[in-house]
Amino acid sequence: MKLTIILFGIFYSIVSQSVYAGSVVEEVPADPDASEKYIFYLHGSVEESEGETDKYVTAVEAIAESSATVISEVRGDTEPNIYAQKIKGYVEHLISKGVPAKNITVSGFSKGSIIALASSGVINNPDVNYVLLAGCSEFLNEKYSVDPAKAVGRILSIYDSGDGKFESCDGMISSSNKVKFEETELDSGKGHKLFRIPKGKFIEQWRDPLVEWAGA
Repeated sequence: MKLTIILFGIFYSIVSQSVYAGSVVEEVPADPDASEKYIFYLHGSVEESEGETDKYVTAVEAIAESSATVISEVRGDTEPNIYAQKIKGYVEHLISKGVPAKNITVSGFSKGSIIALASSGVINNPDVNYVLLAGCSEFLNEKYSVDPAKAVGRILSIYDSGDGKFESCDGMISSSNKVKFEETELDSGKGHKLFRIPKGKFIEQWRDPLVEWAGA
């Protein structure tokens, strides 16, 4: 099983290197293995102000227990539509190197899910996968000018029934010829913070369906 976490920097600073099982590298490989599954993980707003946290590291490492290569970085203050263009560049790089679109998943938690949703519109590829964790907020969509109607791809929404800020995506996103949409409602009793609790029994509730959606 290949467990690799990639913390990526500026796209154009990518260097050519091999990614070995169990390794942790700081940059996206210039020549990715086209047979691998790649999962982008976009954190929430806490890390934008506090930097790397133990809860962020736990989440990324939990996803990396799959067979996928996990791609993530700690962002600063972020405008979702601008950062979505950056994600588009990474995805297009992977595809240009032979990685099938179906092997790529863009996931995000809280504000990260708003970025993932914005990314789906600009990437505009129906075969790319997306996972929105605590994922839909009409207020934030309007604040950041992210239009769910522009979404394209295979989109899975996972939210907790006790979350009073990020709720169901149903009604904002719907299946069409460009979108395959599914949604999972969790009932952990923890609400929004479910996705930041560093304990296996809570992590598994959102991590397992994410990994399954990614095919990893």
